[in-house]
Amino acid sequence: MSTGILPPFAVLRAFDRVGRLGGIRKAAHSLQISHAIVSRHMAALETFLGVTLYNRRTGELTEAGRRYHARISAAISDMEAATSAVKGAHARPLTIWCSAGFSLHWLAQRLPDFRTGARERSGPLVDLHSTDTEPSFRHDEADGDIRYLFDDDAKTLPDDMRAEEIARPVVFPVAAPSFRIGRHGALRQRKDILDLPMIQERSDAEWANWLSLQGLSPKVSQPVARYGQAHLALVAARSGQGVALANHYLVADDLASGRLVMLSPDDGPWEPVRLGAYYFRCSRPRWNEPLVARFRRWLHKAVAEDEQAWSLPDDAAT
Repeated sequence: MSTGILPPFAVLRAFDRVGRLGGIRKAAHSLQISHAIVSRHMAALETFLGVTLYNRRTGELTEAGRRYHARISAAISDMEAATSAVKGAHARPLTIWCSAGFSLHWLAQRLPDFRTGARERSGPLVDLHSTDTEPSFRHDEADGDIRYLFDDDAKTLPDDMRAEEIARPVVFPVAAPSFRIGRHGALRQRKDILDLPMIQERSDAEWANWLSLQGLSPKVSQPVARYGQAHLALVAARSGQGVALANHYLVADDLASGRLVMLSPDDGPWEPVRLGAYYFRCSRPRWNEPLVARFRRWLHKAVAEDEQAWSLPDDAAT
């Protein structure tokens, strides 16, 4: 190996892939070279730096390796982005993972605006994965991730991840017009909602929290149905099974078309309750990559435009 100030780029590239993908064999497969070559590159880099970067017993980077990888990975990402910009083309799509409800009801129909808003004649392709599974940024599964996090869940983040709040929506109860008008009638008092059949997602925690913040008993009766995802709970609400909690990012189209209505009590408006927020998350080394940064700016702009269109003041969740 050269004794210059920098190791050869091939060595750094191999080290970057080992750190991103979590192992020498995975890095070798990604680079389409033998794992023996990657192993030699790792050993040569450790000799050059005089520190151990990789724990060969556990298959993980050491603490020194993680610190070094964070900076090397960011530099290589910058070079990749700069090369793509000069070529005038995007070598790969922007891979975004997103929770199922938000991607289905809001993001997917707006993604063409991101492409046509780019300076290029044909903007960057977004490879959207609609899933409630969170990606592994360490293994390079996604460039970014968007999902709703309750406030308690958003307090801690892994050291290698950054997060930015995109939207903090008001949460309110919705039901099908046939359910509201036909079988149960209007809500005369706020407490009457406790007598309605409630549709839950994963548990009764969201309903209990929302009811408590309305000054009502947080005790939730046996649900009429429980679904693991927001969009499935809304399918149940549209079919008249009961009342679901939602926000405008999930039901704006349903409210506009009349498929769903907000339930409003006659004795005064609901308190504007926000239980969490939608966040964009990304690995720290890639946070300021041009394409990732552009997507974050576009997200903020799209959210601001919709919130203005909905014209929701703080007390308008009724």
